[in-house]
Amino acid sequence: MKDDPGKVIFSLLAGATAGIVAGLLLAPETGDDARAQLRVTATKLADDLKKRARQALGQPLAAAPTPHADDQAAADALLHAMSAEAAGALD
Repeated sequence: MKDDPGKVIFSLLAGATAGIVAGLLLAPETGDDARAQLRVTATKLADDLKKRARQALGQPLAAAPTPHADDQAAADALLHAMSAEAAGALD
């Protein structure tokens, strides 16, 4: 039987959708609790990623932002630092 790329992609999307629906229906917490937990986890992962990126680039670690810090400003600063480092590597 020949694998059609369209069938494979459709199967992957159908499986992912079924998994998401099952996860939502079987979740033991309310939506507010789940979103709060996701926010905390995402913040921790973002902070860890920022630390690792700065260490990989050889930059000193800045103080960790507070949970109420402006996330857009932090992301812009990280992107600017990474762009400046990449531009310096290309020169």
